[in-house]
Amino acid sequence: MPTLLIVGISSVMLVLIATSIWLMVAMRRQRQQLLEANNKTEQLSSMVSGLCAAAVGVDKRVVRLEQKGRDLEHRQESFETQQQDERPYGEAIQLVHRGATASRLIEELGLSHSEAELVVMLHGMQKQVS
Repeated sequence: MPTLLIVGISSVMLVLIATSIWLMVAMRRQRQQLLEANNKTEQLSSMVSGLCAAAVGVDKRVVRLEQKGRDLEHRQESFETQQQDERPYGEAIQLVHRGATASRLIEELGLSHSEAELVVMLHGMQKQVS
């Protein structure tokens, strides 16, 4: 009977030793996975910080582009207004090239008498010279 007891205790001891070894290996694996997860978390945190910094830079560029867009829009409106103010003169010159008189320019384009006379004098002569 003592032999059976020794065999039983030895078996239990072997099972306990095997379980302890298995647990140690499992803990080592868990520790390694935890280290890898921590490293990955640090990498992701670094990436997020970089993306945030980049987003701030992009935001500043977007603000500058929006300002440039508003400036260009304002310049275009000014240019269009200026073009509208100058438009009667271009049209007046074309009419004079086709033989229009000063009175027709006054009537159709709303030019003053002196403006109409000047356009006819300047551009009517070019027609005669050519």
